Order: sequence, then structure tokens, then C-alpha cells
Amino acid sequence: MVNFDRIQLRLFLIMGALILFLSGLFIYQEYKSRQTGLPDNPDLTDAISEATNAEDTNPVNSEKEEAPAQVMVYVTGRVRRPGVITLREGDRVADAVELAGGCLPDADLSRINLAQKVKDEAMYYIPGIGEELPSHLETGASNHEESGKVNINEADQSLLETLTGIGPAKAKSIIEYREKHGSFKSIEEIMNVSGIGEKTFEKLKDHITVR
Repeated sequence: MVNFDRIQLRLFLIMGALILFLSGLFIYQEYKSRQTGLPDNPDLTDAISEATNAEDTNPVNSEKEEAPAQVMVYVTGRVRRPGVITLREGDRVADAVELAGGCLPDADLSRINLAQKVKDEAMYYIPGIGEELPSHLETGASNHEESGKVNINEADQSLLETLTGIGPAKAKSIIEYREKHGSFKSIEEIMNVSGIGEKTFEKLKDHITVR
């Protein structure tokens, strides 16, 4: 039987206690690491936190694109499928005609402004070659009556600029006035638009109309 003196016995006890302490410390760190799901590394933790915050504040994720509003128009005349057409805000008369099946062979395209933007609740009539139209009908949203006058309640920027004395700035002012005050009640009301006085009106009065 092996005999230990007091010094050897104390050394064994100290070594045993040290082994138990180190084992306990290792087990505690392993348990803590599993609880947090992350290594015990402050730099790595900060980096992951910053990346998460950056993703949450990313404008691509936080902002939603708004879909264009829908408009409904009535397309009739020399088209294959006359009827009510649903389009998106900003679409053109050409889009409405295409959804109506396209023009018939005898449609008079020279009297149609295919490039104009459509307006909600409007009716667009596609005339035939040589067809005489009542004055109340829109011929493809051209905004011209049979007399050739421009309807200042419907004309877009480019059409307004064809009027004598109306450049880009005044055309824009006319559209802004319509949007703010509603349709013109008379052609004389155009003089309420900034930049259009009596002299300009004298040049315009025989070439404009309201409906």
C-alpha cells in the first residue's frame, strides 16, 4: 500500500480543486455561449448589431412604391371593340385605342391625338374618313372642335403651346390654374391666369373655347 505524507496529500488536494475549478469555468462559458447564440466576442456582436440596424433602416425595405391610380374612359367610333376601358393614370389615347381592339381600316387617324394622356370619365370618339361629327364629340381627345379652337379645359401642355402668345411657362400656369380652381367657366376667365392680360387675350379669344 502506498503511503502519502502530509505535503503530498495537500498537493493532491490542491491539484484536484484546481481541476474542478477549471472544469466548472469551462462548463459555465460553454453554457453562456449557447444561451446567447453568439461567441463571447464584443467586436463581432457590435458588427452584427450594426448590420441588423442598417437592414431595418434601408429605404428599399421601408418604403413601398405606390401603384398608379386607375382611370376609366369610354372609347367609341371606328374601333373594333367600343366600350369602357380601364387604364392607368398617365396612359395615352393610343393605349385606350389599343385596348379597344385597335382602329378599323376606315378610321381617320389624322384627326386623333394619340399622344395625349387620357382623363378619367372622358369619352374619346374615333371618327371615320369623311365623317361629319356633332360639335359635342371629342375626336380622339384632340381637344379641337370642328372650328379648330382649342378647349382650354382639356388641352395639355404641348397643345396649349400652339396658341399664339402662349409659351411653356404660360401653358404651365393655365394647367395649374385649372387644377386649383377647376374648369374655366368662360374664355375670359383665362385672364385670371398669371401672365395673361388683355393684350394676350385679344390674340387668343378667336382660337380658344370652353366646354
